[in-house]
Amino acid sequence: MQLTLRGDYAVRVAVELASQPHDAIVKTGDLGRRTGVPPAYLTKIVQALAHAGVVRTRRGARGGVSLLRPASAVTLREIIEAVEGPIYLNRCLVQPGLCPRDRFCTVHPVWSRIQALLTGELDSVRLAELTPGIGPTRRQEATAC
Repeated sequence: MQLTLRGDYAVRVAVELASQPHDAIVKTGDLGRRTGVPPAYLTKIVQALAHAGVVRTRRGARGGVSLLRPASAVTLREIIEAVEGPIYLNRCLVQPGLCPRDRFCTVHPVWSRIQALLTGELDSVRLAELTPGIGPTRRQEATAC
């Protein structure tokens, strides 16, 4: 199991946006240069993050991208799932009863425990924790609603 390039790029983009002052609008070209994300990927990633409610986009000469919510309110799981889709370790975890072996499979409870650990960890990591340079003042500002 490995995070795709899209997932890695989405995390880079989100961390870069979180490193800016709250509500700062970053031009897409600048965002691409700072993160190393190629323009073709960047457009799709920004669209997916916007659709998931992580970022907002603005058009025009003063347009660009910014976080929609404070960095302290965005989880690593949200970012990854915005571009990758829901995270499931195994197809039997997508929906109860989808796999006919659920009730007697000896491995199913193991997959379930690992799934819970993985998603729990991704939910516990906030974007603000991944952002270098957020000092106490910016952290307090990021947590204020």
